[in-house]
Amino acid sequence: MLRSAFLAFFRSFTRHPLYALLNLLGLSFGVAVFITLSLFYRFETSYENWTPQRSHIYVIGTRVHVPGIPDDLLLLTMGSLLDEIRSAYPQIDGVRDWPFPVTMHRGAQIFSEQAESVDANFLSFFQAPVLRGSASSALSDPSQVVLSAHIARKYFGTIDVVGRPLTLGDESGLKTYTVSAVIADLPKNSDMQLDILRLLTPQHEAIMGGIWNGWGLILLKTYVKFKTPAEAAAFSAQLPAFIDRRAGATFGANVVPHKMLELPLTPLANSHLIRPKLKAAILSLGLVGIVTLALALINYVNLATARAGMRAREVAVRKTLGAPPPALRLQFLIEAVLTLLLAFLVALSMVELSLPLINAAGSLSLTLDYRADAGWLLGALGCVMLAGLVAALYPAFVLSAFKPAQVLASSRTPGGGRTAGWLRTGLAMLQFAAVVVAFILMAGFMLQIRHIETADLGFRRDHLIIVNSVTNPIVTFAQREAFYNAARALPAVRYATAADKIPGPGSGPGGFSKIFRPGQSDNMAQALSVNVSAIGPDYFELMRTRLLAGRRFDAQRGEDQDWNGPDYVKGSVVNVIVSRSAARDMGFVSPRSAIGQMATLGTAPVRIVGVVEDMRLVSPNDPIPPALYVLDSKYGYAMVRYQGVSEAAMREALGRVWRQIVPDVPFDCISVAANLDAYYRPERDRSYLFDIGTGIAALIGCLGLYGMAAFNTGRRVREIGMRKVLGASRGQLVRLLLVQFLRPVFIASLIAWPVGWIVLQRWLGQFNDAIAIPLWIFPAAAAASLLIALATVGGVAFAASSAEPGKALRHE
Repeated sequence: MLRSAFLAFFRSFTRHPLYALLNLLGLSFGVAVFITLSLFYRFETSYENWTPQRSHIYVIGTRVHVPGIPDDLLLLTMGSLLDEIRSAYPQIDGVRDWPFPVTMHRGAQIFSEQAESVDANFLSFFQAPVLRGSASSALSDPSQVVLSAHIARKYFGTIDVVGRPLTLGDESGLKTYTVSAVIADLPKNSDMQLDILRLLTPQHEAIMGGIWNGWGLILLKTYVKFKTPAEAAAFSAQLPAFIDRRAGATFGANVVPHKMLELPLTPLANSHLIRPKLKAAILSLGLVGIVTLALALINYVNLATARAGMRAREVAVRKTLGAPPPALRLQFLIEAVLTLLLAFLVALSMVELSLPLINAAGSLSLTLDYRADAGWLLGALGCVMLAGLVAALYPAFVLSAFKPAQVLASSRTPGGGRTAGWLRTGLAMLQFAAVVVAFILMAGFMLQIRHIETADLGFRRDHLIIVNSVTNPIVTFAQREAFYNAARALPAVRYATAADKIPGPGSGPGGFSKIFRPGQSDNMAQALSVNVSAIGPDYFELMRTRLLAGRRFDAQRGEDQDWNGPDYVKGSVVNVIVSRSAARDMGFVSPRSAIGQMATLGTAPVRIVGVVEDMRLVSPNDPIPPALYVLDSKYGYAMVRYQGVSEAAMREALGRVWRQIVPDVPFDCISVAANLDAYYRPERDRSYLFDIGTGIAALIGCLGLYGMAAFNTGRRVREIGMRKVLGASRGQLVRLLLVQFLRPVFIASLIAWPVGWIVLQRWLGQFNDAIAIPLWIFPAAAAASLLIALATVGGVAFAASSAEPGKALRHE
């Protein structure tokens, strides 16, 4: 039986190479996309797989429920939360991780790195892969430090560095540590950065003051471990009462603490995809892989039923010689298995060749390791084989159902009957409907990404540089001020000032406070939550933000006093500037009507002296919060606007100034455009992957359509010959054939429009600044699919119409 199946499989490939090649390529392309997007899905859902304790570890998050303030879940807590938990639940096993910037000194060279201040049991808690040293004692002393293999090689050239000294600098000054252990580098699918670990001590707590013990404030990550999910659920159920006992009257005498503050537990395995929109995006790309594989299998069914006529006489002869239908079905299923195996091998080759290009296009780091991924590959093969065999059942039953007498007595080879014809047409329509939907989504994705990259953000993003170095705790206030003055003196610099919030990731949207209009200071329900930003002089001039009413800050005016300046007297009136949305939400009918009005920010009286346009410093997925600006240049980032020179030249000039003023801290800066790109890049990269999958799905559809066209044309050779004899022109025949071939594609386009609208509308719903769906993309997507189909079958139709009638009719 197997020998017969192998022989039939070989003959089907050699005797009908066109259909065999189309079938193999269609399946291979679909399987390749399925494998690639499965790799991507596995990569994104396997974060923190490096620790054997992944399934037992949970991250404690913080969610604050205050009207007007976003209640997003942040996987951070106050510094002392673990101490509070241990005092009430001594059995809880937990650790903390507090990232802190440090400087590394190697001779005369200085480098900026990130160190993690952690609890002594951190390595054993995670069962970190220790290459040198002991996990149990590596962090037993504050003078010890643990390095990753990457950092050890970077600064020592080897990982055999246990016992060697290392000098780190932070806010408390320079200190020499002894390397106590070296751990393996974490994989790229990890959100944790464990390059430099040192012991978390009371000295670190003292640095943060009230933030360390402030309920509702966020500072570091707190991890806890449970043996079973049931234990984690039981502990989580006790947290509201725990918050009420420990927080007390922190949020006010009449406020129930757990109704304002929530401490959810998030499994470590789910921490990377904690944002619902990111999780939905990853699931969508995984769905694209499944849909592409389904399109390939549809293509397989279409071609298999179309080829039925070529094998009808073989089936008839086998049945005449005594072969039962079950044996024939088994033979065809074995052939399907062999075809799927061959397609899987070809697909693996395609994946190997394309992964470098895909990684470059999508900023990914996907790999295919046959030894490490053997189990996963067998699972993928099993999915492909199962789906392929389900798809192969119908062709097998169609082929084995032919009646020998009818087949051998007919001069025309059957095509599977009317049912098979309807099935092929329906599947082709479904195939191209999916392609049209994909084209609609491609156009919508491209327009939305272009919109968020070029939209008016309320400020000018060009020729603007952010200097991150000033946020290093080692830098003093005097050094920061000296840097601002020196930067302003550079010929190409227009403005240089400070801001605690920057465009793009980095500072975040924190700093919400309650502001009350006169007469509302006792009514929390009527208070407005505003995002308070501390800025330096000339900030709005630097940002090129439009002034709607009033004036900007003027450092020369006595009433525009620094919020934290030496001249500030507690309780005195402070001038502030608000954004358009803040003025609107405070109830002012126009920006001008807000000028000169008094309000209360927390407990401090403030006067509104200006209203500016809203600025989008946050992600395009998030709404722009109402903003209030106070004059305070002692903290935050440095921002520099320049003109007349290149970005590289400006970086070099600022770097020289920085090294003269703060030689102990490396210079670090980034352009605003590059920092904002961190918001756009994930969407753009995922869009690239979607485009690749869509392009291959369209190619699979073209292969199937070409095979269907070639098959149907071959069955109508005599008809075409008769039409030509009776006077039909070549153009008339081409039109006749094209209408037949393109009708399913046209109907599929109409079906795809409402589906594309719904899916695209849901995707755009994740953006706060979303485009209106242009109607032209629907006919454009349909036209693109029709043009692709026309180019695919046009050659077949033209060749058929050009055939000589005599050759087609001579055997009659």
